[in-house]
Amino acid sequence: MRKINYICVAAFLLLLSAGCSDTPRYKNANAPVEERVNDLLSRMTLEEKAAQLDMLSANDILDGPDKLNEAQAMHFIDSMCIGSIHDFYPKTAAIANAVQKRAIENSRLGIPLIFIEEALHGYQGEGATTFPTPIGNSSSWDTILVNNIGKAIAAEARAHGVHFILGPNLDLARDIRWGRTEETFGEDPYLSSRYAVNLIKGMQGNSLKDNNAVVAEPKHFAIHGIPEGGVNTSPVFIGEREARSTHLYVFEKAVTEAKAKGIMAAYHERDGVPAIADPWLLKTILRDEWKFGGFVVSDLGAIAKQYKDHHTAASGEEAIVNALSAGLDMQFYDYPHDVFQNTVVQAVKDGKLSEKDLDRAAGSVLRVKFELGLFDNPYTDEALTAKVFHSEEHRKLALEAARKSIVLLENKDDILPLKKNIKSIALVGNLANVSSLGGYSPAGAKGVTVYQALKKRFGDNVKINFVNSDISERFSNIPLTALNPKSTPDKNGLDMEFFNNTDFQGSPVYTSTGDNLSVYWHNLSPAPGINSDNFSVRWSGTITAPVSGEYEFQLNADDYARVSINNELLIDCWGNDKRKQTGSKKISMTAGKPVPVTLEYAEIEDIAYINLKWRMTQLTSSSLYRDVANAAAASDVTIVVIGETNDEVGESRDRQNLYPHQTDLDIIKTAKQANKPVVTVMLTGRPLVLTEIAANSNALLQAWYPGEAGGDAVADVLWGDYNPSGKLSISFPKEQGSLPIYYSKKPSASRRYVDGNGEPLYEFGYGLSYTDFTYSALSIQPENPKTTDNVTVTINLRNTGNVDGAEVVQLYINDKVSSVATPVKLLKGFANVFLKAGESKEVKINLTPEHLSLINAGMKRVVEPGEFEIMVGSSSKNIHLTQSITITE
Repeated sequence: MRKINYICVAAFLLLLSAGCSDTPRYKNANAPVEERVNDLLSRMTLEEKAAQLDMLSANDILDGPDKLNEAQAMHFIDSMCIGSIHDFYPKTAAIANAVQKRAIENSRLGIPLIFIEEALHGYQGEGATTFPTPIGNSSSWDTILVNNIGKAIAAEARAHGVHFILGPNLDLARDIRWGRTEETFGEDPYLSSRYAVNLIKGMQGNSLKDNNAVVAEPKHFAIHGIPEGGVNTSPVFIGEREARSTHLYVFEKAVTEAKAKGIMAAYHERDGVPAIADPWLLKTILRDEWKFGGFVVSDLGAIAKQYKDHHTAASGEEAIVNALSAGLDMQFYDYPHDVFQNTVVQAVKDGKLSEKDLDRAAGSVLRVKFELGLFDNPYTDEALTAKVFHSEEHRKLALEAARKSIVLLENKDDILPLKKNIKSIALVGNLANVSSLGGYSPAGAKGVTVYQALKKRFGDNVKINFVNSDISERFSNIPLTALNPKSTPDKNGLDMEFFNNTDFQGSPVYTSTGDNLSVYWHNLSPAPGINSDNFSVRWSGTITAPVSGEYEFQLNADDYARVSINNELLIDCWGNDKRKQTGSKKISMTAGKPVPVTLEYAEIEDIAYINLKWRMTQLTSSSLYRDVANAAAASDVTIVVIGETNDEVGESRDRQNLYPHQTDLDIIKTAKQANKPVVTVMLTGRPLVLTEIAANSNALLQAWYPGEAGGDAVADVLWGDYNPSGKLSISFPKEQGSLPIYYSKKPSASRRYVDGNGEPLYEFGYGLSYTDFTYSALSIQPENPKTTDNVTVTINLRNTGNVDGAEVVQLYINDKVSSVATPVKLLKGFANVFLKAGESKEVKINLTPEHLSLINAGMKRVVEPGEFEIMVGSSSKNIHLTQSITITE
């Protein structure tokens, strides 16, 4: 009798039962992702596929903070099973899990939701760690730092149930008038690409299934940072070779090297073709050439711009079909959900949209959900938040990043670092006690101000003569400290009442306390349970002037608005057919005396925004200069903290005038008259023309928007507890008329003017230190490289000063003669090296054939034989060592 192997029989029966199982293939965690995607697509209706391409705004399903509207949740989640939710920012993982549970258990196929949120320099949920803005982080020239920031952002977001992050912004800031310069990594394609790769790798981790990883979605694809006139969303003019060599190169590395799983298609048009409907961008380059394996989401409003702004589509329906056919995968709620989804379904039935494109789009979304592990482990560990959210480790990282982001631009007579036995400080400037964090900061985030940092550092041991200059002759947002609600007068802000009509009829549907009188709701619901159109909002409470004088108020709105102060109608932009209305009026106010204020707004259709600003008239500003003069005379040093306020920089805050405000320059000049050192700290999101400020300051720091630890970092640099090592990732102009000013100009770009040479005030890569470094012993191997060889460049770097510090060694190349024109200088490598005083190190930088390549007349990337100049230095201008090599076939 034969002996039976029962183990083999059992294994066979298990395999047989698995093959005959009723469990769908897409639910088999061990099946390949592509098989699971295809199996699920085969089971879905047209309507279910269309729903996967749609994004839900959280207010569509909320009745209040974190409170679901049952009827809406049943419609959008249980029945429709929409693709994603944005603007939710769940306060706990439990809330996200409860919403996800509905999608898994109640929808027909159990397809999970993907939670999509913002996290440009910190997860935007309330209480998250706030890092410097990207333009500041890029000044660190530290890719390890940026990688760690990516890890921190991902951990805090995923701990709340968030899976997908709208960022990083990989646009090259080649026109600094553009308000979104602060969101970028600067002007250079190579440097930006290294930040992109390292940040994305930090965010996406080892596996998207891990509880500390999120999908990164680079934006804005593509070539968005050079809009005509520097105005956001304006047309872009550029040739294919230049685009591939610069702007597209950064995205290419994000996709091919970092494996980014998201892409945001941009608003603008390039050479007449809207990016949102450009198959060359979204199919040929992104998918065919780069083998992108994620999904493409539109920027908010980009689809509709085809017929509203570009006039390349005759209707919304045509715009939707154009975008999906070109390679778009998900709308960013451009259209009401029924309009969008019905359009998709009907377009397939009518043959206007191929089912192949629909399956590509739906399959792309589903593929990312499978790769995130949402079908197999859809819920977030609710214990994670306590472990990682705004943790001590992340707070220390924020301080490190803030320190490394600061660039020392001027240090005349080595006035810095300041002496630690200083007895008195004059602290002036409108940003001296303002938490300047930049756009897309975590909700409610507050950073340490310079004033707070100095008080914490010195206590009563040093006298701080502080001059509050929050109010000046410029229009600015009304600070929260000037506003108090009726309901809780001991708090800051104003009471807000929302109505689902345009004339405030009935009881308010939703109430809250508002901390901002400059809001932009796009085409969305402004609050839970409120219509996206035909709604009204009333702010009420009191407003208090910080100093007595005449104030001018300015009101801007789309559609209707009016403001009353002290029970009198001050500005009336109501009840006519105009849109985008503006009005202004002056009144006298007494310091410390609260007066009633009511601001009312009504939205009729489409875009919704309102802002109320104020300014003090020029007649009363002389008291400010008198106070500055007195404070400077009574102090050992004056620290001036100025720059750009929140309403001067950021998305759709583009500037045609990049000179500092005259008030700021006059403050510096006034302080200088005391014959005491004047140290200026700039808090900005873009380079300004600092020529006069530099001339009138003994020392000048560019601190950007340095995050939650910004004030402490500035103080650490000023008093020498940290030796500044930041280097500019973007050029600063001497004059506004010389723009654009980026360093990598072509040989024929002379930049000569009858009134100047057009050179920058501070060049790309520039930054001072409290110590000195010497470069020597340049060696290049092999000596006679071929086009396929790697080249190693070696130098000796020595810290010849008396202070420990870090130096950024920068390597540039120049292809002396090429088949197409190439820049006179291109960054191709760098090393951030820390040296103790007197220490020296050998520094090696490797160049691959790609570093030495160009895109030729046939649009092919090749290395051309010939002479290359290798330049090593401390900035793009300050080159210390040079050697030429000849590359042969």
